[in-house]
Amino acid sequence: MIPQSPVDHRSPRSRLAADAGIATPVEMMYLLVFCLVAVLFLGFVGRLHAAGVQVTNAAQSAARSASMAPDPAAAQLAAAEAVAGQKLNTRCSTAPTVSMSWSPSPSGSWQGGTVTVEVTCVVRNQSLTGVWWPGSRTVAMTDTQPIDRYQR
Repeated sequence: MIPQSPVDHRSPRSRLAADAGIATPVEMMYLLVFCLVAVLFLGFVGRLHAAGVQVTNAAQSAARSASMAPDPAAAQLAAAEAVAGQKLNTRCSTAPTVSMSWSPSPSGSWQGGTVTVEVTCVVRNQSLTGVWWPGSRTVAMTDTQPIDRYQR
C-alpha cells in the first residue's frame, strides 16, 4: 500500500501567507540590478544625444558662417572660428575637426553654390555614462548651406 501525504485543508490564501517573503528578496535584488542598469543606459543614451545635438548645432553654425564668406579660403577660416566659438571642448575629449567642401554654382563661381561643413568630435564613454567606462564614440555631423549669389 502506498502511503498518502496528508491533505492540507487550509485555504489557498492562508497557504500563500505562510510562504510570503521567501522569494521576494531575490526578486527585489534582480529588480534593483535591472533598474540600475536601465538608469545607466538611459543616462548614456541621453548624454550621447546631447553631444549629437551640440555637434549638429556647431555644424549648422559653421556652414552658415562659411556660406557668408566671400571666397573658399575665408569660408574655411569662418567655419573653424564658428566651431571654436561653440565650446565643444567641454564635450569632446579631443579638439573637434572641421572639414569644408563646396560645390560651385552652375556658372562655376563661388557665389550661388553650396558649402558643406562636417564637424567631428570624439566623446569618451566615461563622460557619457558618468561612471568609468572604456572607449569612446565619434560624433560626426554635416550641414549644407547655399551660398548667396547676390552677396557683395
